[in-house]
Amino acid sequence: MTPEEWLANFDAKIADVQAKAAEFQENLEASSASEANQDGSIRVTVAPNGSLTDLHLADTAVQGKSGSKIAEEILKLARKAQRSAAVNVAEAFKPMGGDSEALHMVTGYIPPEEPEEPEPAGQPPERQLFAHEEPEQPRQAPPTPPPPPPARPRRPRPDDEDDDFGGGSILRRD
Repeated sequence: MTPEEWLANFDAKIADVQAKAAEFQENLEASSASEANQDGSIRVTVAPNGSLTDLHLADTAVQGKSGSKIAEEILKLARKAQRSAAVNVAEAFKPMGGDSEALHMVTGYIPPEEPEEPEPAGQPPERQLFAHEEPEQPRQAPPTPPPPPPARPRRPRPDDEDDDFGGGSILRRD
């Protein structure tokens, strides 16, 4: 390969990387996601990094619902939108990463899909794991600490040892 051919090949690779970077930038900017409830009275929008950028509540969204129900619905929509944004970011990254370890790392953080069926009342929803997480082991009761060691017996003092120094100086003669 001549130096001119090598340089032309190198320039082509640089141009390809620049084109992919520009495409990634465009796709990343378009990776935000929005989700709305069935009647459209609540709508959330998140940025590509998952941060909430818009929240729309119609007056009908709060009528006849408790604050906790409204909050639950907003959070559910936000999680769905965050997942959609994460999928969009992974799709935007594909031209840059191909089938690389970096792409697998990005897709490993995509949150699980929200269940469509309502959870049984009184039961907290079971947390689904991300691809990079290990299942938690069942918690066991902490082991009971061993009993403290027995106190050391005091050494008997000889009778000729005086415990009271009397506060006087030992340098003074009486």
